[in-house]
Amino acid sequence: MKKTFTFLFFSIALSSIAQDIDYANVKADYIRLPLTPLKKEVKNYQVLVLADYLQKNEQLKTTYQANVKAAETEYAAASKKYWEARKQDSLNVENQLNVWFRLTPAQQAVTPKPTFIPQPAPVKTPVVEPLYDKVFNTDLLASQNIKLEGFNRLPEKAAIIQLNLTGFEYQEPVLTTQKKSVKGADGKYTDVPYYLYQFNYRHVTKIKILGPDGKYILDESFAPSMNYASFRSKEFATQAELDAYWATQKNVDIATAQDKVVMDNLKQINDQLNNNYGFVPQTRYVQVAFVDAKAKYEDLKEALVSAKSGYASISQPGTFQQGVDQLNAAILKWETALKESNLKSKKARVNENVTEALLMNLGEAYVWLGNYTKAQEYIFRLQTFKISAKEKRIIASTEAFLNDQKNRAEKNK
Repeated sequence: MKKTFTFLFFSIALSSIAQDIDYANVKADYIRLPLTPLKKEVKNYQVLVLADYLQKNEQLKTTYQANVKAAETEYAAASKKYWEARKQDSLNVENQLNVWFRLTPAQQAVTPKPTFIPQPAPVKTPVVEPLYDKVFNTDLLASQNIKLEGFNRLPEKAAIIQLNLTGFEYQEPVLTTQKKSVKGADGKYTDVPYYLYQFNYRHVTKIKILGPDGKYILDESFAPSMNYASFRSKEFATQAELDAYWATQKNVDIATAQDKVVMDNLKQINDQLNNNYGFVPQTRYVQVAFVDAKAKYEDLKEALVSAKSGYASISQPGTFQQGVDQLNAAILKWETALKESNLKSKKARVNENVTEALLMNLGEAYVWLGNYTKAQEYIFRLQTFKISAKEKRIIASTEAFLNDQKNRAEKNK
């Protein structure tokens, strides 16, 4: 009886160990298809960045110079008038003094002595030079920030990507406070207001894409560039410290915002262009489930080896068919094992946990083979299982990958 119990315990333990599910993290590279493919005659691309705001800069500079000249002219005229009036006032006082000195002592005692009191001298009206939009090297912006994947930057049969920078806009900085938790001498923390300046800013950028025939493929303002971002200055414990800092730092911070908004826009534009029109190299890490056991699951270990080889090969043009064959070999073993599925018995070789693992593997593999119907079928079957948080993340990732790949494949037919 004791031997039977020991054997039974060993069998149950072995069965439990045999069905522990583990995951291999397999790197798989692929080329993501565009959502809005360009016409087949488009083989290359060119990028042109235009700074439309330069004219505004010139207008501001012309107005500033005119205001400076007007202030100088006004000051010169006021100074001339002032000194002429002062000379006349001085002569008048001098004449009055000559009369006063001729008075008798008794008369002087009751007559105030004339005194020259000069009028305030004129002051030149200060003219503050405006903050100009930063002048970028547009050729450098175009070459370093915009790259359409899958195409060459050549003029022949090229799509022209034109970006128009309309100019930096910002709202006047406003004083605001932010509470910080500060440790006092008594060791206790209290909320203390810190002072800073904050302003909103943007740089609207327009996108135009022309085909080799000169017809517009796209002509619109880049939507994200129309939204305002917020800039926050350095914080200080007192407003006096902040204002002293801001007097010299305001233009520096605004210049920083000008750089940032242009670079942020270009990055987002490049991402959108490639999402819509590019053939973008991507890397996906596939979670291939397998049973971590020494025996009984040799077929699934062999399937894991085939899957690893398949995912590594399928994205390369020279080894694509080899990758397909290896994935099909893995699928065959997984589907064969799935026929043993017994959801009611925890001791079954392919119990509920193993069945879930096989369904997840099959759903992912069929996406890579472009059989989206079959992939969706296996993912759908998983909805009836009680799955862990980790499995939910894996399944959600596969489903998102499936939907994206299916959508792009349909657009590229």
